[in-house]
Amino acid sequence: MTRARIAPEARAAAILTLLVCALFAPVWLPGLTPFWGDLTYLHLPWQQSTTQVLQAGRMPLWDPQLYFGMPMAANMQRAVFYPGTLPFRFFGFASGAALFHALHYVLAGWLMWLWLRSLRLSLRAALAGAAVFMLGGGLLSRMSFLNHLAVLSLLPAFLLFFRRPALLALSLAAAFLAGYPPFIIGGSALAWAVSAALASPRASAAGLAWSCGREWLLAGLLAAGLSACQFLPGAELLGLSRRGGGMGLAETLLYGYSWRDLCAWVSPLLVPGFDAAVNWTRSSYAGFTGALAAVWGLWTLGRRRSAGLAALLGAVLLLILGGVTPASRALWEHLPPLRFVRYPGNLAYLGWPLVALLAAAGWQRVRPAWRRPFFALLAAELLCYGIGQAPRAPRGLFTDAGPLVPWLQERVGAGRYLLSPLALESTSGRGVRDWRWRLYGVTNDPYRLRAGGNFGEPLVPKDSYAFMDLLYRQPSAAEAARLLPGAGVALLLVRDALPHTPLLKPEGDVLWRAYRVAGTAALAWALSEGAGEDLSSGLPAGPLPSEARPLALSWPRDDRFEVAGRGRGWVFVAEPRYPGWRAVLESDGGTVSAEPIPAWGAFQKFRVPEGPWRLRCLYDPGSWRVGLSLTLLCLSAFGLYWYNLALRRARTGFSGPAPSS
Repeated sequence: MTRARIAPEARAAAILTLLVCALFAPVWLPGLTPFWGDLTYLHLPWQQSTTQVLQAGRMPLWDPQLYFGMPMAANMQRAVFYPGTLPFRFFGFASGAALFHALHYVLAGWLMWLWLRSLRLSLRAALAGAAVFMLGGGLLSRMSFLNHLAVLSLLPAFLLFFRRPALLALSLAAAFLAGYPPFIIGGSALAWAVSAALASPRASAAGLAWSCGREWLLAGLLAAGLSACQFLPGAELLGLSRRGGGMGLAETLLYGYSWRDLCAWVSPLLVPGFDAAVNWTRSSYAGFTGALAAVWGLWTLGRRRSAGLAALLGAVLLLILGGVTPASRALWEHLPPLRFVRYPGNLAYLGWPLVALLAAAGWQRVRPAWRRPFFALLAAELLCYGIGQAPRAPRGLFTDAGPLVPWLQERVGAGRYLLSPLALESTSGRGVRDWRWRLYGVTNDPYRLRAGGNFGEPLVPKDSYAFMDLLYRQPSAAEAARLLPGAGVALLLVRDALPHTPLLKPEGDVLWRAYRVAGTAALAWALSEGAGEDLSSGLPAGPLPSEARPLALSWPRDDRFEVAGRGRGWVFVAEPRYPGWRAVLESDGGTVSAEPIPAWGAFQKFRVPEGPWRLRCLYDPGSWRVGLSLTLLCLSAFGLYWYNLALRRARTGFSGPAPSS
């Protein structure tokens, strides 16, 4: 490849990198970091706990700390197998997040530039469109959502490699591993719609659909194989989660756009009081300069293509209005795929590549002498909006555990604590550090603190969620306290002082008011034959029988636990029943497989024999083993394909015709 051919790509990448550095320099240079919302609640503990397990030399398959216990690698939003999370494996979270942000914003801009260039737009026109996409309000609003940002940065690749199955498969697989599959479905539909809108009028629609359909089917199958290590366990968790059947309108229609919010597609200055960090679902601005270029592009692009792109953009705007208009509400009520989309504002991303394309098309029509100053104006405007958009805090915020963590570690031991529903809903603190220390979201995870309730994780096993919901629906803390010992919950953290009850004893005030559950809280209980038989398989109406004896349950590793006892009867284990767990029972009669029987909704019980016995449970999911095998097989085949392709190119030379990829 000649120097002249490399120069435009390298120049574009350098300019886009400089723009990203200008965006983040006011954050990085003073030693600050973005911290807002899900970045601290979810992504910080997800990445820290995953790194801990990997550095210990184990696969992160099960997480005992969250929601009574749930799958870890199967949680798609953790992005355990996504290569883009490697910075978190080698650096602290603040440094890892800085590298992650820089990489993905540059990647988003560069892929958009390559796609626009593939449409025969000029270098500077493509650069303007890439800047609108990369620095626009949409992508910047996802700074706190690492999985959103990662998938959206790959969205232009769906358009760029629309007719190249191998590279498309790699893009689809990477996007799936990045951790937010709904964007892949919408992005793929957008790629098809844009391809149809830009297709030559002389092309046969049926022939194009047939040939592209075959290529996309091949790419989809290969992508599914490449990502099977995540796809199969993730699909299993989705099917067993409370969102497996979709969501109701009360949840899906939250946070849509209003008519006034549509002005924010131009500039946040047009919506008084607009805060991009708080109103992230309604942040999609292209800037006055970018919006003007997009309008000019729509006007000059050509009647047929302009009509097609305008129709697509209009459909996106209709969807994001949610329940505001009868037409948009009818779409959300009757289109089954929308049951799996949380918030109408989350579909605004479908319009961002369209605006970038139209802005680039408009730039193409600008006089050459004006292009450079207009680009400087566009970059300056978008940087002015973007710099400081995300709330910032000192980098040490992510490593400061605060006073509550060691206090709980000293008192909870191997048991669990529960943050009350009123405390969960407050999500506030006296300053940034106080807010960080209160263990909102899933921030207990890296500290090895087991929680009976968390918030923010969308795919929670429905039985575990139902038990947590049962506790939170109790009319008072005293009523909930009747059930806590049987679930291994020893401490209750609440916002306000509780009325006196013999079931809860004040333990102290450390950010929250802490109460210790009266009596013994344990994760395993020995029951007589009669009591074990009578133990409900559904959600409990009352506490365990008074004759229940606590047993010590230990976790040698995150993916296995064991409990020992003596005497015939039953053992009730307050650990979730989930596919992939295997149990063996050791006794004087030998070692046999043990069959778990549902108990208390989310948990399980086992029949045990006379004499001493030991129950060992191991998490070894078949979905993970099969998925890993498929991924390794497809990676080998994919590597062989590219190896043979490289050999053929080496024989024919780069100037010869290259095989289609």
